Amino acid sequence: MGKQIERTILIVTTLIGIGLVPFWVKKPPIKDWTIVFLLAGFLSGMLDLFVTAKKLISYPTRLFGKRMNISLLFDYLVLPTIGVVYNQVSYRPKVFSALSKAFLFSAPVTALEFFLEKHTKLIVWKKWKWQYTLISVTLFLWIERGFIATIRSISDSQYIGKKRSDQSE
Repeated sequence: MGKQIERTILIVTTLIGIGLVPFWVKKPPIKDWTIVFLLAGFLSGMLDLFVTAKKLISYPTRLFGKRMNISLLFDYLVLPTIGVVYNQVSYRPKVFSALSKAFLFSAPVTALEFFLEKHTKLIVWKKWKWQYTLISVTLFLWIERGFIATIRSISDSQYIGKKRSDQSE
């Protein structure tokens, strides 16, 4: 594919990602989804810095050219949005169901990345394989869900403790 088509893919993906934000923001609890989105962006950006510094992956065509070696679009918009949607659909299910849903979310991401690596210069795998993407995105989603579940648990226990102390007065 040509460079213009690749840049168009990046722009369209950006617009879709931004367009999806109002949909996940509408669903309560908004606080949880905002935490998930911000955490995903932070962790994804850090991991991508490591992966690109180790020269495992490169992104020849990027939105901000030579200024950044990471994929800002994937790290700070696409993966965080996927993380929020995954957390929304796995909000109530038991552990096994949530784990299998993480795999169902990471498989299409892996397939798309595989396609883009083979047919574009948006991503180039140097010392990377599709299995690494599948495993890392799945683990990423599990860790993210575990983190927000822990935050939710701590927040709920503090609320319950406060409510009990208010009633005893």
